[in-house]
Amino acid sequence: MGLAGVVLAAGASERMGRPKALLDFRGRPFVVRILEALEALDVKSRVVVLGPDAARVRPSLATHECVIVENPDLTSHAIGSLRAALAALEPIRPSGIVAWPVDLPHVRLTTLERLLEAHRRARAPAIVPSFAEQRGQPVIWDQAVFPELATGAAATRHGAGAVLAAHEADLVTVAVDDPAVIDDLNTPEDYERLIREVNRDIY
Repeated sequence: MGLAGVVLAAGASERMGRPKALLDFRGRPFVVRILEALEALDVKSRVVVLGPDAARVRPSLATHECVIVENPDLTSHAIGSLRAALAALEPIRPSGIVAWPVDLPHVRLTTLERLLEAHRRARAPAIVPSFAEQRGQPVIWDQAVFPELATGAAATRHGAGAVLAAHEADLVTVAVDDPAVIDDLNTPEDYERLIREVNRDIY
């Protein structure tokens, strides 16, 4: 089985004040833009992990082929969402997952293409993009580290970053010319900046 895509959209969006998954980016909700990007990249199995705003987000996904799961444990943060996705993907047994946070809808397709190519070549524990010497996301996790992500004590305590740290020597970091990989959109000001940049690009 090839790679699966996982859209991490379970956060409470407290600082944003409204569901980030439903914010508009180039005429589509964030969550839909990411799903469409995964479709364009031919990532056939797609999982969307939702949280407290699930009832509001689900209708936007009605016309898209994906598995929707909910992470009821918001205290577990992103690792809980990854674990919910991995549980949903167990019957499919993908070779890896593209873990894409919903607040990064503006990462370029060309960036993902480079990460996918690096995964095909290296099959490292994880493929991580970097910009300006800062590591970012989306991250491609190889199936070899699924058990650590799913049940590892270090991941439980410290999140997926603990798994990256445990495999530091074997990671592949791909330097990209795409600042979006480190540009989490968490506040209304972040979102307004994104829209200004989009409008500038259009006009």
